Amino acid sequence: MEQRIDPKTEHDRDRRVMKLVLSAGQTLLENGAEVFRVEQTMQIMARSFALQEFQVYVLTNGIFASAGTKEIGEVRNIPNHTVDLGRVDEINTLSRRIAAGGVTLEQAEQEVERIRQLPLTSQKTRCLASGMGAFCFALMFGGAVIDGLVAAAAAVVLQQYLIWSSGRGVPGIFQKMTGSALIAGICLVVCTLLHGSADYATIGALMLLTPGLAFTMGIRDFANSDYLSGSIRMMDALLVGGSIASGAGLVMALYSHWAGVLL
Repeated sequence: MEQRIDPKTEHDRDRRVMKLVLSAGQTLLENGAEVFRVEQTMQIMARSFALQEFQVYVLTNGIFASAGTKEIGEVRNIPNHTVDLGRVDEINTLSRRIAAGGVTLEQAEQEVERIRQLPLTSQKTRCLASGMGAFCFALMFGGAVIDGLVAAAAAVVLQQYLIWSSGRGVPGIFQKMTGSALIAGICLVVCTLLHGSADYATIGALMLLTPGLAFTMGIRDFANSDYLSGSIRMMDALLVGGSIASGAGLVMALYSHWAGVLL
């Protein structure tokens, strides 16, 4: 005798699969994954758990997904993004295990929740990495050791400011503008006192704010014919670049006027 599956039970399971797939996609998108990678991973997970007629459309700040046969649909708004490639790698590894058939739905749900709860890089590590990066950038652009040290100090202060402002809900564009102004002010004052080059120190520290990831991912989206997401990322990169230039340029102009020197 053929065993019948309770439609309600099957519907509830499909909703669980949809929630799991969306949570995985959200984790990827929030932590710096490309749009087409997010779509691909979600499709693999849905297919592995036999979610019928699964369709997904991903933008840089949102996910639209549906499963046609069960009339299941969901939209998730994802306004905030960080870069944590560790979480991205964990989700990708999980999707490969699911595709291989070695993970149950319950285990997958627990794994996704664990990955979403993974701690971000500590503040101390971020400050140390920022200082080292700014120091190396300053030397790479031709600055002296003293310029690199000033850039490193400015970068550490910048990272502390970004952590502080993010915790208080300051808009990202305003963070970049005020952060670049803070860097320019520190480098101009300290380099003047130590007879260093404010140009090299400033550019070394400002490299931490440049939207290189957004610009690169925008090009990748264009290459994959995802013109809407590519346009959003490129616009974001241009706005951030303009904010950085505005903040640093304003401080330099005020300093030049106050000190009576041409920068």
